Amino acid sequence: MVKLYTADGDFLTSRVLCAGDVILLASGGHWFEIIDDVSFTEAKRDPYDGEQEKVRLTANP
Repeated sequence: MVKLYTADGDFLTSRVLCAGDVILLASGGHWFEIIDDVSFTEAKRDPYDGEQEKVRLTANP
C-alpha cells in the first residue's frame, strides 16, 4: 500500500499496489506499507543528494 501526501504533509489518498503496477512520485510525500511479500525497483533522479534532501515522516500516518 502507498499513502500519498501533499508537499505540506497533508494526507491525500492511499492505494493498494498490485503486481505490474507502476507509480511516479513527482512531488509531495509518500509512505509505503508492505502488506505481502514484495520485490520492487526504485529509480531516483540524477544527481541524488542523499539523505540530506529527504524529509522523514515521523510516524505511520
